[in-house]
Amino acid sequence: MERTTVIVLRKTLIRESDIMASAVSPDWGKMELVCYGAQSVSGKKFPVLDCFNELEIGFEPSDKGPVKLTDAELITSFAPVADRLDIFRLAGKIGGFVLKNSAPELPMAIVYDTLRHVLGNLALNASGKDALWSPEACGAVIKLACLQENGLLPEFDDPKISAFFENVIEAGLEGAPLPPCEPGYWGRLTLYLNTFFTAADK
Repeated sequence: MERTTVIVLRKTLIRESDIMASAVSPDWGKMELVCYGAQSVSGKKFPVLDCFNELEIGFEPSDKGPVKLTDAELITSFAPVADRLDIFRLAGKIGGFVLKNSAPELPMAIVYDTLRHVLGNLALNASGKDALWSPEACGAVIKLACLQENGLLPEFDDPKISAFFENVIEAGLEGAPLPPCEPGYWGRLTLYLNTFFTAADK
């Protein structure tokens, strides 16, 4: 049996009592988890297996198909993202983007740590609490992290631009304040970063 941490990004009920979950791990990349009997015992066997929860899990590796989840313990819940519909939709879109741009057994430490901070900031925004990053900034930060992790971030002739992107990526990893920007910049940056991804990956 192996152990790792994951963030659950998609959850599907299969048959009457089993759950299939799509998650990402810093060590194992994209993971498809199956939990047999998760809906049994009045739905209380695996109550932590829900979207936008960070878990420590035990699982049985598999060469083919999903891996069997054996136990799960809640580390952090980002469930408050559901307090605002627009934030919840954005979190779902970001989760879908991360899943599309990750692969099984390919470590993704940069994207994973950045995703934790993105979801944390979205949860604070949704709850009306002070957050370091705006929702618009969260979308740009996760895409920069993905480009960096996959070696797709281009080199820029202007050292100021390179330094700015490096600062954003570092802030994403550490959950630190982002460099100050003029209003509307993060939205424009997201549109620019979209040009590095195929339409299906955005």
